[in-house]
Amino acid sequence: MEILIYLVLPCVGSVFLLGGMFYAAYRMSGQGGISKHTVGIITAYILVCVAFSTLGNTWVNMAFMILFPLAAWRAFGTPGIYCLYYFILSVAVWLADIAGVLGLQIAMAEGLLSLNTPQLQYILMLVVTRMIEFMVILLVALAAGRKAGRHITLRQVVISVLLPLYSVFNMYAMLYLMQIYFTRNMVILFGVNLALLIGLNIYFCVLVDVMSENHRLENERNLYRAQARMQHRYYEQEEAKYEASRKLIHDIRNHIRAMEALYAGEDIRTDAAGNLSGDAFGDVGTDVCEERKAGENACRAERYAGDIHRMLNGFQQKYYTSEKLLNIILNDKARAMQRLGVREDMKVGELSLDFMKETDITALFANLLDNAVAAAGESSRKYVRLRVNRVRQFLSVTVENGCDTEPVKAAGAFRSRREGHEGLGLKIIRQTVEQYGGDLQMDWRDGVFTAKVMLAAE
Repeated sequence: MEILIYLVLPCVGSVFLLGGMFYAAYRMSGQGGISKHTVGIITAYILVCVAFSTLGNTWVNMAFMILFPLAAWRAFGTPGIYCLYYFILSVAVWLADIAGVLGLQIAMAEGLLSLNTPQLQYILMLVVTRMIEFMVILLVALAAGRKAGRHITLRQVVISVLLPLYSVFNMYAMLYLMQIYFTRNMVILFGVNLALLIGLNIYFCVLVDVMSENHRLENERNLYRAQARMQHRYYEQEEAKYEASRKLIHDIRNHIRAMEALYAGEDIRTDAAGNLSGDAFGDVGTDVCEERKAGENACRAERYAGDIHRMLNGFQQKYYTSEKLLNIILNDKARAMQRLGVREDMKVGELSLDFMKETDITALFANLLDNAVAAAGESSRKYVRLRVNRVRQFLSVTVENGCDTEPVKAAGAFRSRREGHEGLGLKIIRQTVEQYGGDLQMDWRDGVFTAKVMLAAE
C-alpha cells in the first residue's frame, strides 16, 4: 500500500505532467508531425526526470524544470526564441505547483478540507497540484495558439478549466469517502477512477485542439477557394482583354493597309495619252524630282507600316496549347518571365483538361509557375522549364527552375522563403493535387528546384 501511494502514484503523476508539458510545447511549435527522433528525446527526458523525482529533492526537481526548455527545443527543432516560450511554460507550471500546495495547506489549516490520515492528505495534495498544473498547461497552450493566430473560442477555454476543476472535486469526494472505508480495494478503485479521469482530461485536451485545427483548416480551405476564384477571374479578364485587343489589332491592320494602298496610289498622274500632267507640277524636270521624292516617301511609309505591324504582332498571344485557359495562364507567366529576365522554356503536349474545374486549373498552374518565376528571378540560373503531357491515364506536370538557396523544410514539406509569404501557394497546390487523387513531389538539388505533379486524368 505504501509503495502504491508514495511511489507508483507520484511516478504516474510526473509522467502525466511532463507529457502535458511536451504536448503544450508541441502545440506551440506548430509542427504537423512528430518524428522518431522527437519521441526518443521526449521518452528519455521523462524517464530520467521521473527516476530522479523519486529522490524527493525539491532542488533536483527544479533543475529538471529549468532543463525542460532545452529538451523541448532539442526535441522539436524549433528556433532558439522558442526556448523562451518553453521557459515561460515551465515557470507557469512551477508557480501553479507552489500555489496548489500552499492553497491546500491553507484550506486544511482553516478546516475547509479535512482528511484524517496523512496518506489521504498526500494523495489529495498530489492529485490537486497535478490537475492545477495541467489546467495551467492547457491555458498557456491556448494563449500561445491565439498569439499564433489560431481560433480560440470561449467554450474551449471553459472546457480547459472546468474539466480539471471537476477532476479535483471528484478526487476530493473519493478521498473523503475513503476516510470511512479505507481498504486495499478502495484504493484500487480510486486508482482506476484517477486513471479514467486522466484519460478524460487528455481526451478533452485533444478535442479542443481538434476543434481549433478544424476551424483553421476550414478557414484555409475558404481562403484557397477565394484565391482560386480571384485568380480565375483575373484570367477571365485577361481573356476578355485579349479578345478585345484582337479585334482592335484587326481593325488597326485594316486601317494601315488602307493607308498603304492610298499612299501607293499617290503617284504622278498622267493624261489619257500617258503624258505627264504639267498643269499640276510645272515642267518635266520638276515632275521627275517630285516623282523621285514621292518614291522615297513611299519606301519610308512602307518601312514605317512594317514597324507598326511588328509592334502589333507583339500583342498577340503565343500558342502553347489548345486549352484556352491554360494558354492564357502560360502567356501571362511568360510576360512575367520576360520582365524579370528569366529564360522561358514551356512546352505542352496534346491533352485535354476537361476533367478539371477551371478554378483548379488556375490554382495548380498559376501557383506552380508563380513560385518558379519568383525563385528563378532571384537565382543566378534564370530559367523556368515546364513540361505538360498526358501519360496514359495520368496528367504529368513538371516544373523546373533555378533556385540558388535550398528552400526551408518544415514537417517534411517545403515552405516559402519570401518575406510576408506563408507558403499559401504550395498549400493550394497540394490541396488541388489531393483533390484529384494525385501525387506531388518536390526536390532541390545543386541550385535547381523541381516540382512534379501526377493527376489521374479521368
